[in-house]
Amino acid sequence: MAKTRSLIRATLIGILVSVALVTLTSRTERAFANTPARCQETQLSVKITSHGVASGHVGDLIVITNVSASACTVNGYPTVRLSGGANVVATVARKTKNGFLGGLGGTGTTLTVPVVRLRAHGGGASSILEGGDVPVGNAVACVTYTKVSVALPRLSPPYRFTTRFPGCIRPQVHPFVPGSKGLPYK
Repeated sequence: MAKTRSLIRATLIGILVSVALVTLTSRTERAFANTPARCQETQLSVKITSHGVASGHVGDLIVITNVSASACTVNGYPTVRLSGGANVVATVARKTKNGFLGGLGGTGTTLTVPVVRLRAHGGGASSILEGGDVPVGNAVACVTYTKVSVALPRLSPPYRFTTRFPGCIRPQVHPFVPGSKGLPYK
C-alpha cells in the first residue's frame, strides 16, 4: 500500500513537472515568435537629411525606413565615417547617448539604448549625427566633410552619401530611436 502511494505520488509529481515545462516552453516560444528578427539590408531604405543648427551645433539625421513586408528591429549606434578632400583627415564619429541637438535625453540621463521595432511597410528609426560649425580656440576655419559612410549595427556594407558637414569639433552620433526626428518619444 505504501509503495502504491509513493508510486502514485511520484507519477503525479512527474505529470505536474511535465505540464509546467510545457507551459514555460510554450510561453517562451510565443515571446520569441512575437519578437521580429533583426533588420537586414534588403529590408531598409537609408537616407541622410539636415537636422538643422543651433548655438554652434549642426546635425544631420540618419533615417532608416522598413520597406519590406515584415517587421524587424534595430538597436545601437550606426558607425559613421566622415572624409573629404586632400586636406581633410578622415574621422569616425564618437558614439554618445545624447548631445545638444538630441539623442536619448539631456545630460545625465540614464536611459538605455532602445531596441526599435520597425513595422512593415514604413516603420522608421533615426539617429543624429552632430557636430559644430564654430572654430575652437585659435582656429579661424574648420574642415568640411563631404563624404559620409554609415554602417548600420551588425549589417554591411555601409551606405555612402555626399554632404557638407562642418568639422569644427569631432562629430558625435547618437543611438537609433523610434521615428524620424532623432528624439525619443516625440
